[in-house]
Amino acid sequence: MTANFTSGWLGNGEVAWHGEGVVTEGTLPAREAFETAEALFTVEKRELFYPVYDVEEQFEDNDPIFKSESQQQSGSYAVVRTDTQQLLGVVSRQYEIVQNESLLRMAEFIREEVDMDAVVVLAQGSKVCFTATIRGAATDIVPGDTVKRRIVGYLGHDGKTGCGAKFTNVRVVCQNTLTAALRYGGAHSTITHKKGANENFDQLIKSIDITRQDFVTETDLMREFTQVPMSLNGFREYCDEVYNIEEDQVFRKREALDRAFMSGYGSDFAKDTMWTAFNAITQIETSTRNTSRSKGNAQFARGTFGVGASISKRAFKVAVELGGAA
Repeated sequence: MTANFTSGWLGNGEVAWHGEGVVTEGTLPAREAFETAEALFTVEKRELFYPVYDVEEQFEDNDPIFKSESQQQSGSYAVVRTDTQQLLGVVSRQYEIVQNESLLRMAEFIREEVDMDAVVVLAQGSKVCFTATIRGAATDIVPGDTVKRRIVGYLGHDGKTGCGAKFTNVRVVCQNTLTAALRYGGAHSTITHKKGANENFDQLIKSIDITRQDFVTETDLMREFTQVPMSLNGFREYCDEVYNIEEDQVFRKREALDRAFMSGYGSDFAKDTMWTAFNAITQIETSTRNTSRSKGNAQFARGTFGVGASISKRAFKVAVELGGAA
């Protein structure tokens, strides 16, 4: 089992880079998708204790000899997966558990708006997320190069990750649905694990109308990208701006980015344009295709939850600025 992927379901015949999980043709109802992904486990908050020792004797220059020990309350709590007894995180007394059923409830609440793409359990259950495509929110930037608006619902049990829903555009070239990064996109709702977290879950779906409006605006900008010529030298300057590269600074990704720009996934759709430039950076930062299992594991985490997602977001912003479409 790979380090990040514990269990999951992936629809539409899309096999993940790690080869794990249950893959089906087409989509599934939300509950069936969660059950297939083994994502409906429960968690508990259990207080942590530590040993306190009584010293029987203390000799000079020697370690003490301990007589007995007792258990002291720590004031901290473990989040434990009840079916496997796996420790998922350490939290405070104020931390409010949100069960995976709540994430399913969110997916079911928007079922008339979306088609489920994937449900994934990560890091033994520390994070659970689903990805779904919003119906009526798909368009071709150029013929054959489709952009879809997807919603990613997520829930953390690691003591660090909250719960929420975010929206992202994914160019359908890299088929791993979860490389739609949680940090990429406009409309979003986020909840922390504080008092009232469970009561606030219904608020997560209120940004769907906003995201449809954002989607129209963003895809119009993407079409403008296809009309902006971009040479290799221009692409390098674009990369310098996205990555904040200083003059004479060694930039180790340069060669890989150049290759992605000239012959990367989907580069034939609008060759030598700002659209190809933007997609080249997205490929390098989020795609797990044609890589080893260990490298793909790290890339999956980067593209789904981390820095790769942030860079892709900045690449879009810079492309808007350089294209004069702001």
